[in-house]
Amino acid sequence: MLRQLIPKTLSKNVRFFSHHKEKPFDKILIANRGEIACRVIRTAKKLGVKTVAIYSEADAASMHVRLADEAYCIGPAASKDSYLRMDRILAIAKKTGAQGIHPGYGFLSENARFVDMVEGAGIAFIGPSSGPMNAMGDKINSKKIAKDANCFVIPGFEGEVDTEDIAVKLANEVGYPVMIKASAGGGGKGMRVAYTDAEVREGFRLSKAEALSSFGDDRMLIERFIENPHHIEIQVLADTHGNVIAFPERECSVQRRNQKVVEESPSPYLKPETRKLMQLQAIQLCKATGYRSAGTIEMLADDKQNFFFLEMNTRLQVEHPITELVSGEDLVEHMLWIAAGKALPERLTKNPFLPYNGSAIESRVYAEDPIRNFLPSIGPLITYKEPKLYATPERTVRIDTGVYEGGLISMHYDPMIAKLCTHAATRAEAISLMEDALDQYVVQGLGNNITFLRSVYRNKNFREGNYCTKFIAEEYPTGFHGVELSADETNEFIAIAAAIDEARNEYKFETNKQLQEYINEVDVLEKTAIVVLGGTKGHAYEVKLSLDGTYTAHITALDAHDKHIGKGKTVVLTDLDWNCDRPLGNIVINKEGKEVEALIQYCGRTAEGYLLRYLGSEQEVIIRTPKEHKLSHHMLKPEVKDFSKFLLCPMPGTLISCSVKEGQVVEAGQQLVVVEAMKMQNVLKAERAGVVKTVKKLVGQPLKVDEVIIEFA
Repeated sequence: MLRQLIPKTLSKNVRFFSHHKEKPFDKILIANRGEIACRVIRTAKKLGVKTVAIYSEADAASMHVRLADEAYCIGPAASKDSYLRMDRILAIAKKTGAQGIHPGYGFLSENARFVDMVEGAGIAFIGPSSGPMNAMGDKINSKKIAKDANCFVIPGFEGEVDTEDIAVKLANEVGYPVMIKASAGGGGKGMRVAYTDAEVREGFRLSKAEALSSFGDDRMLIERFIENPHHIEIQVLADTHGNVIAFPERECSVQRRNQKVVEESPSPYLKPETRKLMQLQAIQLCKATGYRSAGTIEMLADDKQNFFFLEMNTRLQVEHPITELVSGEDLVEHMLWIAAGKALPERLTKNPFLPYNGSAIESRVYAEDPIRNFLPSIGPLITYKEPKLYATPERTVRIDTGVYEGGLISMHYDPMIAKLCTHAATRAEAISLMEDALDQYVVQGLGNNITFLRSVYRNKNFREGNYCTKFIAEEYPTGFHGVELSADETNEFIAIAAAIDEARNEYKFETNKQLQEYINEVDVLEKTAIVVLGGTKGHAYEVKLSLDGTYTAHITALDAHDKHIGKGKTVVLTDLDWNCDRPLGNIVINKEGKEVEALIQYCGRTAEGYLLRYLGSEQEVIIRTPKEHKLSHHMLKPEVKDFSKFLLCPMPGTLISCSVKEGQVVEAGQQLVVVEAMKMQNVLKAERAGVVKTVKKLVGQPLKVDEVIIEFA
């Protein structure tokens, strides 16, 4: 049953070049989990290749387990006891007769020792060989190789940094600001930007701990941090016959804590000559190392089109779908044929600088709460409805995921729910498709960043392509507080809320005979309701709703706050397709004689009203009669609890360290504890000076959201 519910993630405009009569392999093992395991399985099935999945005890009911032809438990939930156990993975590969192992990304995908073990057992590693992986997977060594291959490199210390003191010394020599980062791994883990000596010490310590936890390798390096950079990637493919091709770039500058959130291809920033030079240097680097399979050269470009080699990811990237969409190529299939010893097709090698077709965008949908500083969220996906997926040569909406309704987002792994991608002839069309898809996407049961993604695409600077890696910090300096609607959009939201409430009342009348008899006796063509937008502390509006075949809302603000909202405004809804049993409703709004379709999402009940989402803005809406609203002013205000004497855990995780003890005096801003969540180290600091009364939790203990860690006197 689950197999039928899972949508296709590969679009029709992705070309499958299976010109070979045989299959690349009869059976492969996927040494990974989640969406990337599902992604590899899809291409394998297209080629008639059987698949073997591995899973931890926490992933027993996961989608990749159900999609694979065979599945085997590899160990407990912790990665070090399951997905990082090379011996167990190899034993399963031998037992099942797998001829190849695809590592996906993360986990063992860039572990050269694992490559040697796999190939030593006579099994093909579907990725690069250990030599180039060792050379390019190490950020310290890769910079030296890139320099020798005539690639532009970032100034910095070309060696390993051992201690905090050395880190501070080198930072001063390189010049602030500096980037402290792990030599191994990627994905934003083990990376910090520092502007002062104190920040270098803290960043070095935290990055080192993250790197050890995530990659088992805590070697660090320091280099100059390029201000206002664009994060650009060049996807490459190399076979064992000496052919190397470079795809058009991916712009990955919308980042938070060095973790990419939105990616697009091509970049709205690069000039054609810069693109060509980047592709050339990427090819040079691959040839210098004898690289094979898929890989990505990451670069930083400044505002003058100067660019510098950053690192090479010797694996498939998370954001590979947008490259597939603008190129029409299936990168996973190419990886399988390359691992089987086949050459890249001539249609690609005759022009190694691949052009792009149209524009593609990827949104990373995460289980995290953007309102609470993007803290990870775990739990079941109580409601999970994906947007309409389709693929034509002109337009595509694609989703790559490893979750399903009723499934669980675990604290043990990455909080990604899905990768939502759109492709169209122009960038503006791709953005419009993405906005529509996000409005259709229903994820309920845990926090998610869909509203934040919607805000990004509404942002003027993003829409104009005027952004760099500082985008989130500059556009959301005090954090994300929800999507801000325009005055006209707010008026529409108010009218829609009133119409939905009326539709819900009509549904009650239809299902209750006594109410139906009453309503038939009263010829009601106009209803008056008070709409409070934003919950009990929001603004109130009187809405006179005319029911003459349309929902015509005459809106009047009851408090003065914005002269453009609710000042005798009229909104006409010519159609409302609403069903109380489903989360999405379709609305048609008459805007100056033109009918415009829109979506409203019903996110659930609140204590007094509804939680609705419109154009990405999610707000509590309270609907009252005029009499109810008048009496509401006499209601007692809710009790406000004082938590100032407690340090609460803001996310589910594990207490890694505690820097204070009972009776100790602490100052504002002083580090108290470090909590690890989703393999990221999070420092919790004192908000004000005080004295520690009790430390409630021991290092190593798991923590729930809002659990008390420290009580102050």
